[in-house]
Amino acid sequence: MSKMKKKEFIKRNIRDLSYLVNSEGLSLAPNQFIRSSALYKLSKKAKAYFLSLPLTRVLDLRTDGERAKKPDFEFALVDYRHIPVVKQETLGITHERGLKAYKEPPKMESLYAHIATDPFSVAALKEAIHYLFHGPKEGASLIHCTAGKDRAGIVTALFLTALGYDEKCIFEDYELSNKPSEKRGRQYRFWIKALLWSKRKFAQGVYEAMLASPKYLRAAFTAIENVYGNVRNYIHDALGISDEDIVAFKKAHMVPAK
Repeated sequence: MSKMKKKEFIKRNIRDLSYLVNSEGLSLAPNQFIRSSALYKLSKKAKAYFLSLPLTRVLDLRTDGERAKKPDFEFALVDYRHIPVVKQETLGITHERGLKAYKEPPKMESLYAHIATDPFSVAALKEAIHYLFHGPKEGASLIHCTAGKDRAGIVTALFLTALGYDEKCIFEDYELSNKPSEKRGRQYRFWIKALLWSKRKFAQGVYEAMLASPKYLRAAFTAIENVYGNVRNYIHDALGISDEDIVAFKKAHMVPAK
């Protein structure tokens, strides 16, 4: 990967999950499960990368409003599955609507706990996880939301937990989203301070909402554990993924790590 290409991957929050190794020494097969930010106004380099994949499915976790405002670039012969993880009104506590939407710093820990336990969101998570588990053996699946950090982060964390990846591995992957998000957060903080000098505390809160902070993902896991005991019970009982599903998936999509 050239330096320029690597820079583009970081900017678009793109990564192939095959680099991770689970507790059994297995990895996802290369070029099969990718996570990213939204496919809006893709650069030539990003578009070329996605076209180089055997891309067959795209899982878009955004709301209808987000998709209408920033539509994905659509690839030919690809199954697009739109599964909004939160309702449109829930966006009031996210960071997706720009500076003018903020009345107070977004409460990201509350958002993550909400996504993990709210009936609407749990039903969406169940549909999303089943989409990933029960797809064709061949081809690549792409998971994204807007920044590829929060909703895609939670879905990816649950997906990896089901496949036997430990928490350390899952959290390290999640925190890689800081590379593009922290820079964006600094820009937001700068402009809020510049335009609204009296709201310095507010600016810092907005900056923190942009981060892929482990305490946010921990809040989701804690909310799950409070109800189900542990995340694996949640995957089985709330998301409906059986041991047989997991064994079949590993056989079809995972290989010994190199």
